[in-house]
Amino acid sequence: MDPVRARFLKLGLVAWGLAALVIALVMTGVLSTADSAAMTGLRAATDPLPDWTDAAMRGASWLGDGWPRSLLALGFVGYLVSRKLYRAVSYIVYTALGIAALNAWVLKALFHRPRPELVERLVDVDASWSLPSGHAANSAAVYGAIALIATVLWWRKAQRRTIWAVTGLLVFLIGLSRIWLGVHWPSDVVAGWLVGAGWALLLAVALKPVQARFPSA
Repeated sequence: MDPVRARFLKLGLVAWGLAALVIALVMTGVLSTADSAAMTGLRAATDPLPDWTDAAMRGASWLGDGWPRSLLALGFVGYLVSRKLYRAVSYIVYTALGIAALNAWVLKALFHRPRPELVERLVDVDASWSLPSGHAANSAAVYGAIALIATVLWWRKAQRRTIWAVTGLLVFLIGLSRIWLGVHWPSDVVAGWLVGAGWALLLAVALKPVQARFPSA
C-alpha cells in the first residue's frame, strides 16, 4: 500500500473509532449534561443577535440538504467526466450514495435517538432520528471527497490549502447550523462529521480514485 493510502486508512479508522466513542458516550447518557449545556448556552448567546444571523444559519443548513449537495456533486462529476477521470467519478458517486444509506438506513435506525426539544426549533425538520446528524455526515463525506479529488487536480500548496480551508469552513458551518437551529444535539453533529469523514477516507483507500501528486509551492 502506498503512503498516501496508508495515511488515509489510518485517519479513516481513527475517525470511525472516535465516532464509535462519541456514540457510546451518547447512548450511555454520559454526554447528556454537556449536550444540554452546549445547546442552551449557544441559544442564549445567539438570541440577542440580529435576525440575519438566523437566516445565515438556515442558508448554511440548506447547503447540507440533499438537493444542493447533490447538484454540487453532479457538477463536479460532470467536470471529471470531461477529463475522463472515471475512477474519480465512481468514488464521488459511491461516497454520496453510501454515506446517505449508511447514515439514514443503518445508524439512525439503529440508535433511535430523538431530536432535541430543549430549545425552540428555528426550522422545520422531518421525523427522522437525530444520531448521527445527516447534514454533518453527508457534508463531511461528499464535500470532503470532492476536496480530496480537487487537491490532486489542483495540487500546488496554496491551491490545496485554499480547497481544504473552504471545505472545512463549509462543513463546520453546516454542522453548527443544525445545533444553532435547534434540530440536533452537538454530539449528533460531531458523530456525523466523524462518520462522514471516515467513510470518505476509507472509500478512497478501497477505490484508489486518483494518483496523488506531491505538493508544490
